[in-house]
Amino acid sequence: MNGKSLKGRLWWLLAVMGLLIVIGWIFSRGCLQKKPIFIGFAAQLTGKQAELGVQERNGAQLAVEDVNAVKGVAGRPIELVVQDDLGTPEGAQTANRKLIKTGVLAIVGHATSGQTLAGLQVTDPARVLMLSPTTSTPALNGRDDYFFRVIRTFVDRAQAFARYVYQGRRVTRLAFLYDTDNAAYSKAYLETFRKEYTVLGGKVVSAAGFSSTAQPDFAPLISQLRASKAEGIFLITADYDTALIAQRTRLLGWKVPLFSSGWAQTEILIKNGGQAVEGMELEQAYDMNSQTPALQEFKKRYQTRFGHPPSFGAALGYEAVRVLAAALQKTGGQAEGVKQALLEIRKFEFLADTFSFDKFGDVVRPYYFCIIREGKFATLKSLK
Repeated sequence: MNGKSLKGRLWWLLAVMGLLIVIGWIFSRGCLQKKPIFIGFAAQLTGKQAELGVQERNGAQLAVEDVNAVKGVAGRPIELVVQDDLGTPEGAQTANRKLIKTGVLAIVGHATSGQTLAGLQVTDPARVLMLSPTTSTPALNGRDDYFFRVIRTFVDRAQAFARYVYQGRRVTRLAFLYDTDNAAYSKAYLETFRKEYTVLGGKVVSAAGFSSTAQPDFAPLISQLRASKAEGIFLITADYDTALIAQRTRLLGWKVPLFSSGWAQTEILIKNGGQAVEGMELEQAYDMNSQTPALQEFKKRYQTRFGHPPSFGAALGYEAVRVLAAALQKTGGQAEGVKQALLEIRKFEFLADTFSFDKFGDVVRPYYFCIIREGKFATLKSLK
């Protein structure tokens, strides 16, 4: 074999080796870049009542980033696929259909009870699990379905708050304003509160419903409540409307105590309500004043990441994704078996406390009363 032939063979061998190295590099890159696990998110993200949904989305996104920082789920990254449900039942169903078509393994949502009940008509038949951060209607209690939540239903909270208003604050005649656009929550809350309140001896002297999407003039409604000689006003409304009603009430010169359900507990209430909401008392599902290191660290990172403080919705959105990721870890990142994996979770440690799911996907966890004092939510008491 002459030198020229040997040299040609060496070049050929080197070329083949180089090609094998390139193929190996491409293959290894493909193995390392594993397909993400898609998790859906659906809530109202636009419009005047979008604050709760936006906070939940931000909390969920922060949880996704935290999970991915520690190798994701079953070695795969998770990715949040977001849909705006527009705050309507029709929007909730459309959002869920789009998410299912995208191929999400589960959906975190919705923020409000009305949208959740509508959305379940899409997800349950499809056997797609839906995990809500803040839906608290008792209409979903005790159902063996594909719905879970990380918030306690409002029944115990409304009953306890009724006792507090009557016995602790000695308000015996109460008027209500409630948003009928979220009737699954607001009307059920009113009736739960009314039943306990009247048993104690209190009287609901007026109850006026309104559609927030119609942007009503609240002055005539407030005058109607005032004519009933109520000793206090109870608002079952979102943050923006609660602030506006408080402003109108004080501008009309009516200085009665103001009470609210936990639906309104965001910074929008304080920012838009100003001095008019000072002294307002609320029941709440989550204590953002808890001093646990985990919650304090979360609040700090959320402020840095999004430029404003988190609300209870952000904390619950974060917790929803974290517990879902833990369940998916058990299933190896597969949708099959995720419902059972969630049911098997016991004493999951969250930002402010721990909880377990019961056999119907509901939880029992502490709840709280708070007051707005010097422009901040101040915790009054904790209950279980």
